[in-house]
Amino acid sequence: MAAQGMPSTDETAVREAIGALEIADGLVPSGVFPALEEPALRKTVSERLAECGRTLISVGDDWTSGYRDDVADALVELDIGVLPPEDRAVLVLILLRTVAIPRARGSRAGETWGNTAGAKGTSVDELALNRNISKTQIKESVRNLVTHGLVDRHRGMLFPGPALLRLTPRRSAQLWENLLLLAAPDSLYAHAIRSRRASLSQPSEHQERA
Repeated sequence: MAAQGMPSTDETAVREAIGALEIADGLVPSGVFPALEEPALRKTVSERLAECGRTLISVGDDWTSGYRDDVADALVELDIGVLPPEDRAVLVLILLRTVAIPRARGSRAGETWGNTAGAKGTSVDELALNRNISKTQIKESVRNLVTHGLVDRHRGMLFPGPALLRLTPRRSAQLWENLLLLAAPDSLYAHAIRSRRASLSQPSEHQERA
């Protein structure tokens, strides 16, 4: 049944767009679903997603959906959907080699976590040069990350997976900051990040009085 005041054709368009956003293995291209093109219907799509703890995310001209930041924070607090430490370590190595380092060298491939256009892939053998993680563990973690859509495999090479496109701007920025803290912990930017995060974690004067 269509929502009150909404024509059935618009209701169908909204539901089709939401369904595509939630199941797409990657981005939903612009121009495919009218509900993502027309501002009023797109607002309805966004509101419907928000009711389910999700949010509409634009990536260039295309679209995807992901968890709202507050919902993601709550899930992390409950340890739901959190990767094991070994898998997180391997994912960090892959993102450093395929996205962060190319971006630092001026490659456009590093502008979006899930954008593999022009990116230099990495391999298990290359990751195994890091002696802190065994090759056996790397292989196991890569299998897990591919299953979760966090890593993509093409002709034996590893790239960022489509699930990374579902990061909100805040989550994406946090990931960049975390990698910078890891790669350059003594840099001025790293000190600024730690200082800002420490101030945000401290209760405000109003909270202390409450």
